[in-house]
Amino acid sequence: MTWSTSRRLTVLPLMGFGLLGALLIGCTGSAGPTPKQSFAKTAFIASNFVDPRLGANEWLPLIPGMQWVREGTTLIGNREVPHKVVTTVTDVIREIQGVKTVLVHDQSTGAGQVVQQSLDYLAQDKDSNIWVLGVATEQYEAGRFIAVDEAWLSGVDGARGGILMPTNPTTGTPPWQIARPPGANGDAAEFLRTQPQECVPFACFDNVLVIREGKAGALDNEFKYFALGVGQIRNEPRSASRHEDIEFLINVTMLSPEGLGEASAEALRIDAQAAAEYPVLFGDVQASRLP
Repeated sequence: MTWSTSRRLTVLPLMGFGLLGALLIGCTGSAGPTPKQSFAKTAFIASNFVDPRLGANEWLPLIPGMQWVREGTTLIGNREVPHKVVTTVTDVIREIQGVKTVLVHDQSTGAGQVVQQSLDYLAQDKDSNIWVLGVATEQYEAGRFIAVDEAWLSGVDGARGGILMPTNPTTGTPPWQIARPPGANGDAAEFLRTQPQECVPFACFDNVLVIREGKAGALDNEFKYFALGVGQIRNEPRSASRHEDIEFLINVTMLSPEGLGEASAEALRIDAQAAAEYPVLFGDVQASRLP
């Protein structure tokens, strides 16, 4: 990894509750018909997975306490407003289909108010591919909690997890299926390019990976930019984007033990809220902070 600009990492105070984005998967709007495209699906074998908190995927390192802050704009209705996403890898684990997943927390704010909090349940296989095996999303209005409006776990009610970030996507990597929630058109992605340099407010980075993400039937939702050893540094909306989220990395840091504790407590709260509203989906297994 080469950073053209050296920055000192600083611990940010947690926002709101104290605390991303998405990880990761954006909303798509109506962009008309698109050519049918096929996507690679990797077989799910529980015995092929390892501890997800190893940070072995250099494009998306999952290290508890790692936190990314991205700022930009989003559309609320037809109005463009300031937008911020804080993404934090917690140390909370939930077992899904016999596989340990780590809870990654996103907090999104628009016009200074919390509009969404979500959890991505991410796993890592032996080849260091990062999988998404579930999602829980809370919606807010005027900064107040409304409801858990999305929750799914792989293997329940027809939902299927998939690879969020391959180990090292290149021009030879076929487009891949990310995940398929129950009764939904699944999310997908494809390698777009590796570009020599990309600058964001935090720093300039060399050899940046650019991924196109969207729905399987409307793939051109957004371009996501990733720096080696850092993670996502930029989000660029495309033709299928409904909210037209624009995001640039402004900080990446490792939280203090106290900060990680706050983030993990919030992740446990959201997980428990989703489990209370969807008891059949979450079953008797409880998420916990495991060593």
